[in-house]
Amino acid sequence: MKEPKLPPYDHRPKPYAGPSFEEVMELRKRYLTPALITYYRNPLMIVEGSMQYVYDEKGSHYLDGFGGIVNISVGHCHPYVVKRACEQLETLQHTTTIYLHPTIGEYVEMIADKPPMCITRVDVDFMLEVLDIALGDV
Repeated sequence: MKEPKLPPYDHRPKPYAGPSFEEVMELRKRYLTPALITYYRNPLMIVEGSMQYVYDEKGSHYLDGFGGIVNISVGHCHPYVVKRACEQLETLQHTTTIYLHPTIGEYVEMIADKPPMCITRVDVDFMLEVLDIALGDV
């Protein structure tokens, strides 16, 4: 059986200048609960992502099939998502649902009649999880 090859991608990760793998492991052991497991005997230290790939501190790349809902659907640091996020951060970083803001209602209206949603009300936490997907054709 032939070894599978990743599709070509021309991204070059930035040189990593942060703490070493050993230092990160020591900080994790010292300050984080042991309940935060890595699933691996020798875990990866991911320091950068671009589209469907993640990169470790040595610059090796891996196809990310485990990164989470938004990363799997649009990729890491997708240019459109980064652009829209920066625009939003320059306008308003955060507010709470105790205040009115037009976006939350407009967003639900935009996705309410689209399968698989077909909804009339949305839980705010769930809505935030799918926001990046629904805001554009990425």
